[in-house]
Amino acid sequence: MMKKFIFTLLMVASISILLVACEGSSEGSKNTVDYYSDLADDEPTVKKISEEIDLPIKFTGYSDGQAYQTAVSQSLGKENSPGIFKWWSGYRLKDLATTGQIADLTAEWEDYYTEAGINPELADAFTVDGKVYGAPLSVLYNVVFYNKKVFEEYNLSPPETFDDFLNIAETLKNEGVIPLAVKNDGWASFVWLQFFLGAYDPDLYTELVEGNVSYEDERVVEALSAWQSMIEKGYFGEPVKAVDQTKQFAKGDAAMTYEPPIFIKGLEDDYGMEANEDYGMFVIPSMDGTTKPAIFYEASPLVVSEASSQKEEAKEVLRELETKDAFEIYAKESKAAFVEGVKTGNEISDEINEIANSDDYILKLRYYESTPSAIVNAATENLWEFFYNPSDESLKKALENIQKVADEEEF
Repeated sequence: MMKKFIFTLLMVASISILLVACEGSSEGSKNTVDYYSDLADDEPTVKKISEEIDLPIKFTGYSDGQAYQTAVSQSLGKENSPGIFKWWSGYRLKDLATTGQIADLTAEWEDYYTEAGINPELADAFTVDGKVYGAPLSVLYNVVFYNKKVFEEYNLSPPETFDDFLNIAETLKNEGVIPLAVKNDGWASFVWLQFFLGAYDPDLYTELVEGNVSYEDERVVEALSAWQSMIEKGYFGEPVKAVDQTKQFAKGDAAMTYEPPIFIKGLEDDYGMEANEDYGMFVIPSMDGTTKPAIFYEASPLVVSEASSQKEEAKEVLRELETKDAFEIYAKESKAAFVEGVKTGNEISDEINEIANSDDYILKLRYYESTPSAIVNAATENLWEFFYNPSDESLKKALENIQKVADEEEF
């Protein structure tokens, strides 16, 4: 259903722990609105928007996700809380909305956002108990990027089956190339849970995150045993910093990586790689070949602090941010877009957007937003430990620990 309205957008991945701030053309104005984000590298993009469409924005960015969540959470409920801040959809938005600390934007959608060309169905991703609490900021799809020069050197092509994918990984490993580059982000270990469950059975993934299937179910174990096998065979590189992951890929030391389109920015800006010339992308095929391949996406909203003294000004700023003019600036600066008719200038990014909106793939909201936060936290911790110590026993133990937390949660 969401294929009709989900489009790719921006975001630039943070690469170091850093706090940055910028003020727009109305610097010093009493109406300046604070805009907080966990994407520190958005600073130049937001600054350009602030200048070009004359918005009084003061941007503050964090590059450490946990520090960001802590800072925002501690500020809410106070008059000096940021007028606008970036958050997450799904359960994480629900957790915040039920506290009453973020503003209801339902009327804003009806009076402004849809009039500006935003697909009204997108509001479903940010709706809690019939009210809309977010304005769309980004929709990012995870795909497998591959280094075309490395693939050409070893006569490889994008896989048509899951077995093809495994054969590619084996060939690369035997040639001394890292098959899959991995970031040293323990919090993001969930991406491999969704990767393998999506390839095994997208419906099983949905049943799991909705609490209708146990993490100890034999089908879940079977799906993640494929991950275990790939780790044991050496198909994953040693986890490294994000900048080193990009370098490994760009230099050809690693041939593939599983990332959203924001990965493209580093390839082009730091290494001059060109879409379809130096790198390409593919979606992982299903394991049995009988289901459509699954694409996992992250939908991020901008929300307004209910108690902030900037609340009304923040709503006015959002009306200008949720327009084609602002999104065109985003697209030019970030090489990513999510509004129909706005092009990124990058062939790969535009292709990702196109296939995600086709009928050939199944779209699934990523795990981080799809299940209660306590379960996500347990899963990321236990799965990261499993990654470093793969075995039948450690997989069994990890899933058992996650299920213990799931048993205590309400879905």
